[in-house]
Amino acid sequence: MVATEELLLPSQEALLQRLQHLACYGQQLVLLQGQVGAGKTRLLTALANVLDEHNLALVSCPQHADAAEIRRKLLIQLLPDPLFDDEQPLADTLLRYLGEMRKPIHILIDDADNMPLVLWAECLLLTQLQARGEAITLTCSVSPEFAEQLQLQLPKAQKPQVLPVKLEPLSLAEREGLYQTLLTRSAVHTFTPRAIVVKQLERQQGTPAEVLALLELALNGEPPRPRVFPWKTLLISSLAVLSCLALLCWYLLCSTEPLPELTKSALVLEHRTTPLSQFAERWLDNESESASKVLSSAPVYIRLEQPRSQSLVSPAIDSQQDPKSAQKTESQADSQSTPEPETGSELLSDAKAALDVKTAPVTQKPQVKEAASASMNNEAQETQAQSELEQEPSAGVLPTQGYTLQLVSLKRESSLTAFMIKLKKVKNVRVAKHKDWWVVLVGEYASKQEAIEAGKVLQLSLDLPQPLIKSWQSLQHYRLQAGLSNSEISS
Repeated sequence: MVATEELLLPSQEALLQRLQHLACYGQQLVLLQGQVGAGKTRLLTALANVLDEHNLALVSCPQHADAAEIRRKLLIQLLPDPLFDDEQPLADTLLRYLGEMRKPIHILIDDADNMPLVLWAECLLLTQLQARGEAITLTCSVSPEFAEQLQLQLPKAQKPQVLPVKLEPLSLAEREGLYQTLLTRSAVHTFTPRAIVVKQLERQQGTPAEVLALLELALNGEPPRPRVFPWKTLLISSLAVLSCLALLCWYLLCSTEPLPELTKSALVLEHRTTPLSQFAERWLDNESESASKVLSSAPVYIRLEQPRSQSLVSPAIDSQQDPKSAQKTESQADSQSTPEPETGSELLSDAKAALDVKTAPVTQKPQVKEAASASMNNEAQETQAQSELEQEPSAGVLPTQGYTLQLVSLKRESSLTAFMIKLKKVKNVRVAKHKDWWVVLVGEYASKQEAIEAGKVLQLSLDLPQPLIKSWQSLQHYRLQAGLSNSEISS
């Protein structure tokens, strides 16, 4: 196939001129929307070739890209000095170098769907900055679905900062022209009639990738499909066969079992003749027996129920009020409940259990006091440890005569720790703080030439960027951090 990097359709040229005008005079974040294969990457590349008078940065975002990685790719193309911290926001880093910029800044980001939301917020903030008197402009290529979600998530105050630009599908004439142009450049003669080609082009959605796929099919035919082993079909068929075999075995086992033997049925009614008077006598006898049983059992039931209710209720209540009255009621209950002598001992055991339950919380009070005092001691220890942690290290005093080497200036303490590990073998390393910045200083030198020679040696030995030469007199407003050194941080 012939490369199509130099080929640009009329509709794409018109859209390129609009993007160029927005990059030069606009103050918004441009979202170039289009489906996969619509030519978004081609337009961004062409726009980068047209903007010669801008400080450009073209970045493609892969899937699962880290925010620090994308910042690093952008800043390497924009900044003249490669010494920066990629963990800081883009606006903070660019503000330090805006005075050294010679051209206005334009940033091109391809496949911005994969960019983290933190970088989207930083890009919106960049549109409010200016370089060389002109606003910083950005052009990002996204899918229509992502652009719609982004518009819904933005607040009303930031929606005017985003300008969506849609990539319209190619017309039928442009599709046919692109197909014929690519076919001519391929120098391969095909026997496909034009009517068939036009009919196939009408079914497409209008992206250049579909035209390239149709031309590839016309030149090389359909690619051979790899033979896939039908393991799913084989698995389903084997499961069906196994289930059928299981059902057949179960049916055969059930058919071989013998049926249970049935006993012969007996006659329900006997053919005997009994006179009616005998049935009447039997019925009367049964009724008289049942009535006598009920009458004989009723008084016994009343005598048993009455002492039980009295012995269960009165001693339990009176024993809680007065022990003397409890003893009297117990003796009365024993005299009245002569048929059941065991109820008195049971009531005494219940009363003792009730008294034990009442006295139980009193014995647990010293344990509660000990737990409360222990918790108060723990809180006092925690507050004392927290106050010790909040104490800041005392600052030292910087020299006033001579020169030193400034290696790097960082804003995060985690980046400082990682950098100080590299300087574990270097002697005379100091860490100073200026506002929110951590500054790493190395050595004390009497003359500037001596500091330059030492900086070259340090750069070659540790593979570091070229250090800056600073006089101690200009660093008097820095605060030396006495508790931070390369030995303590590395340990």
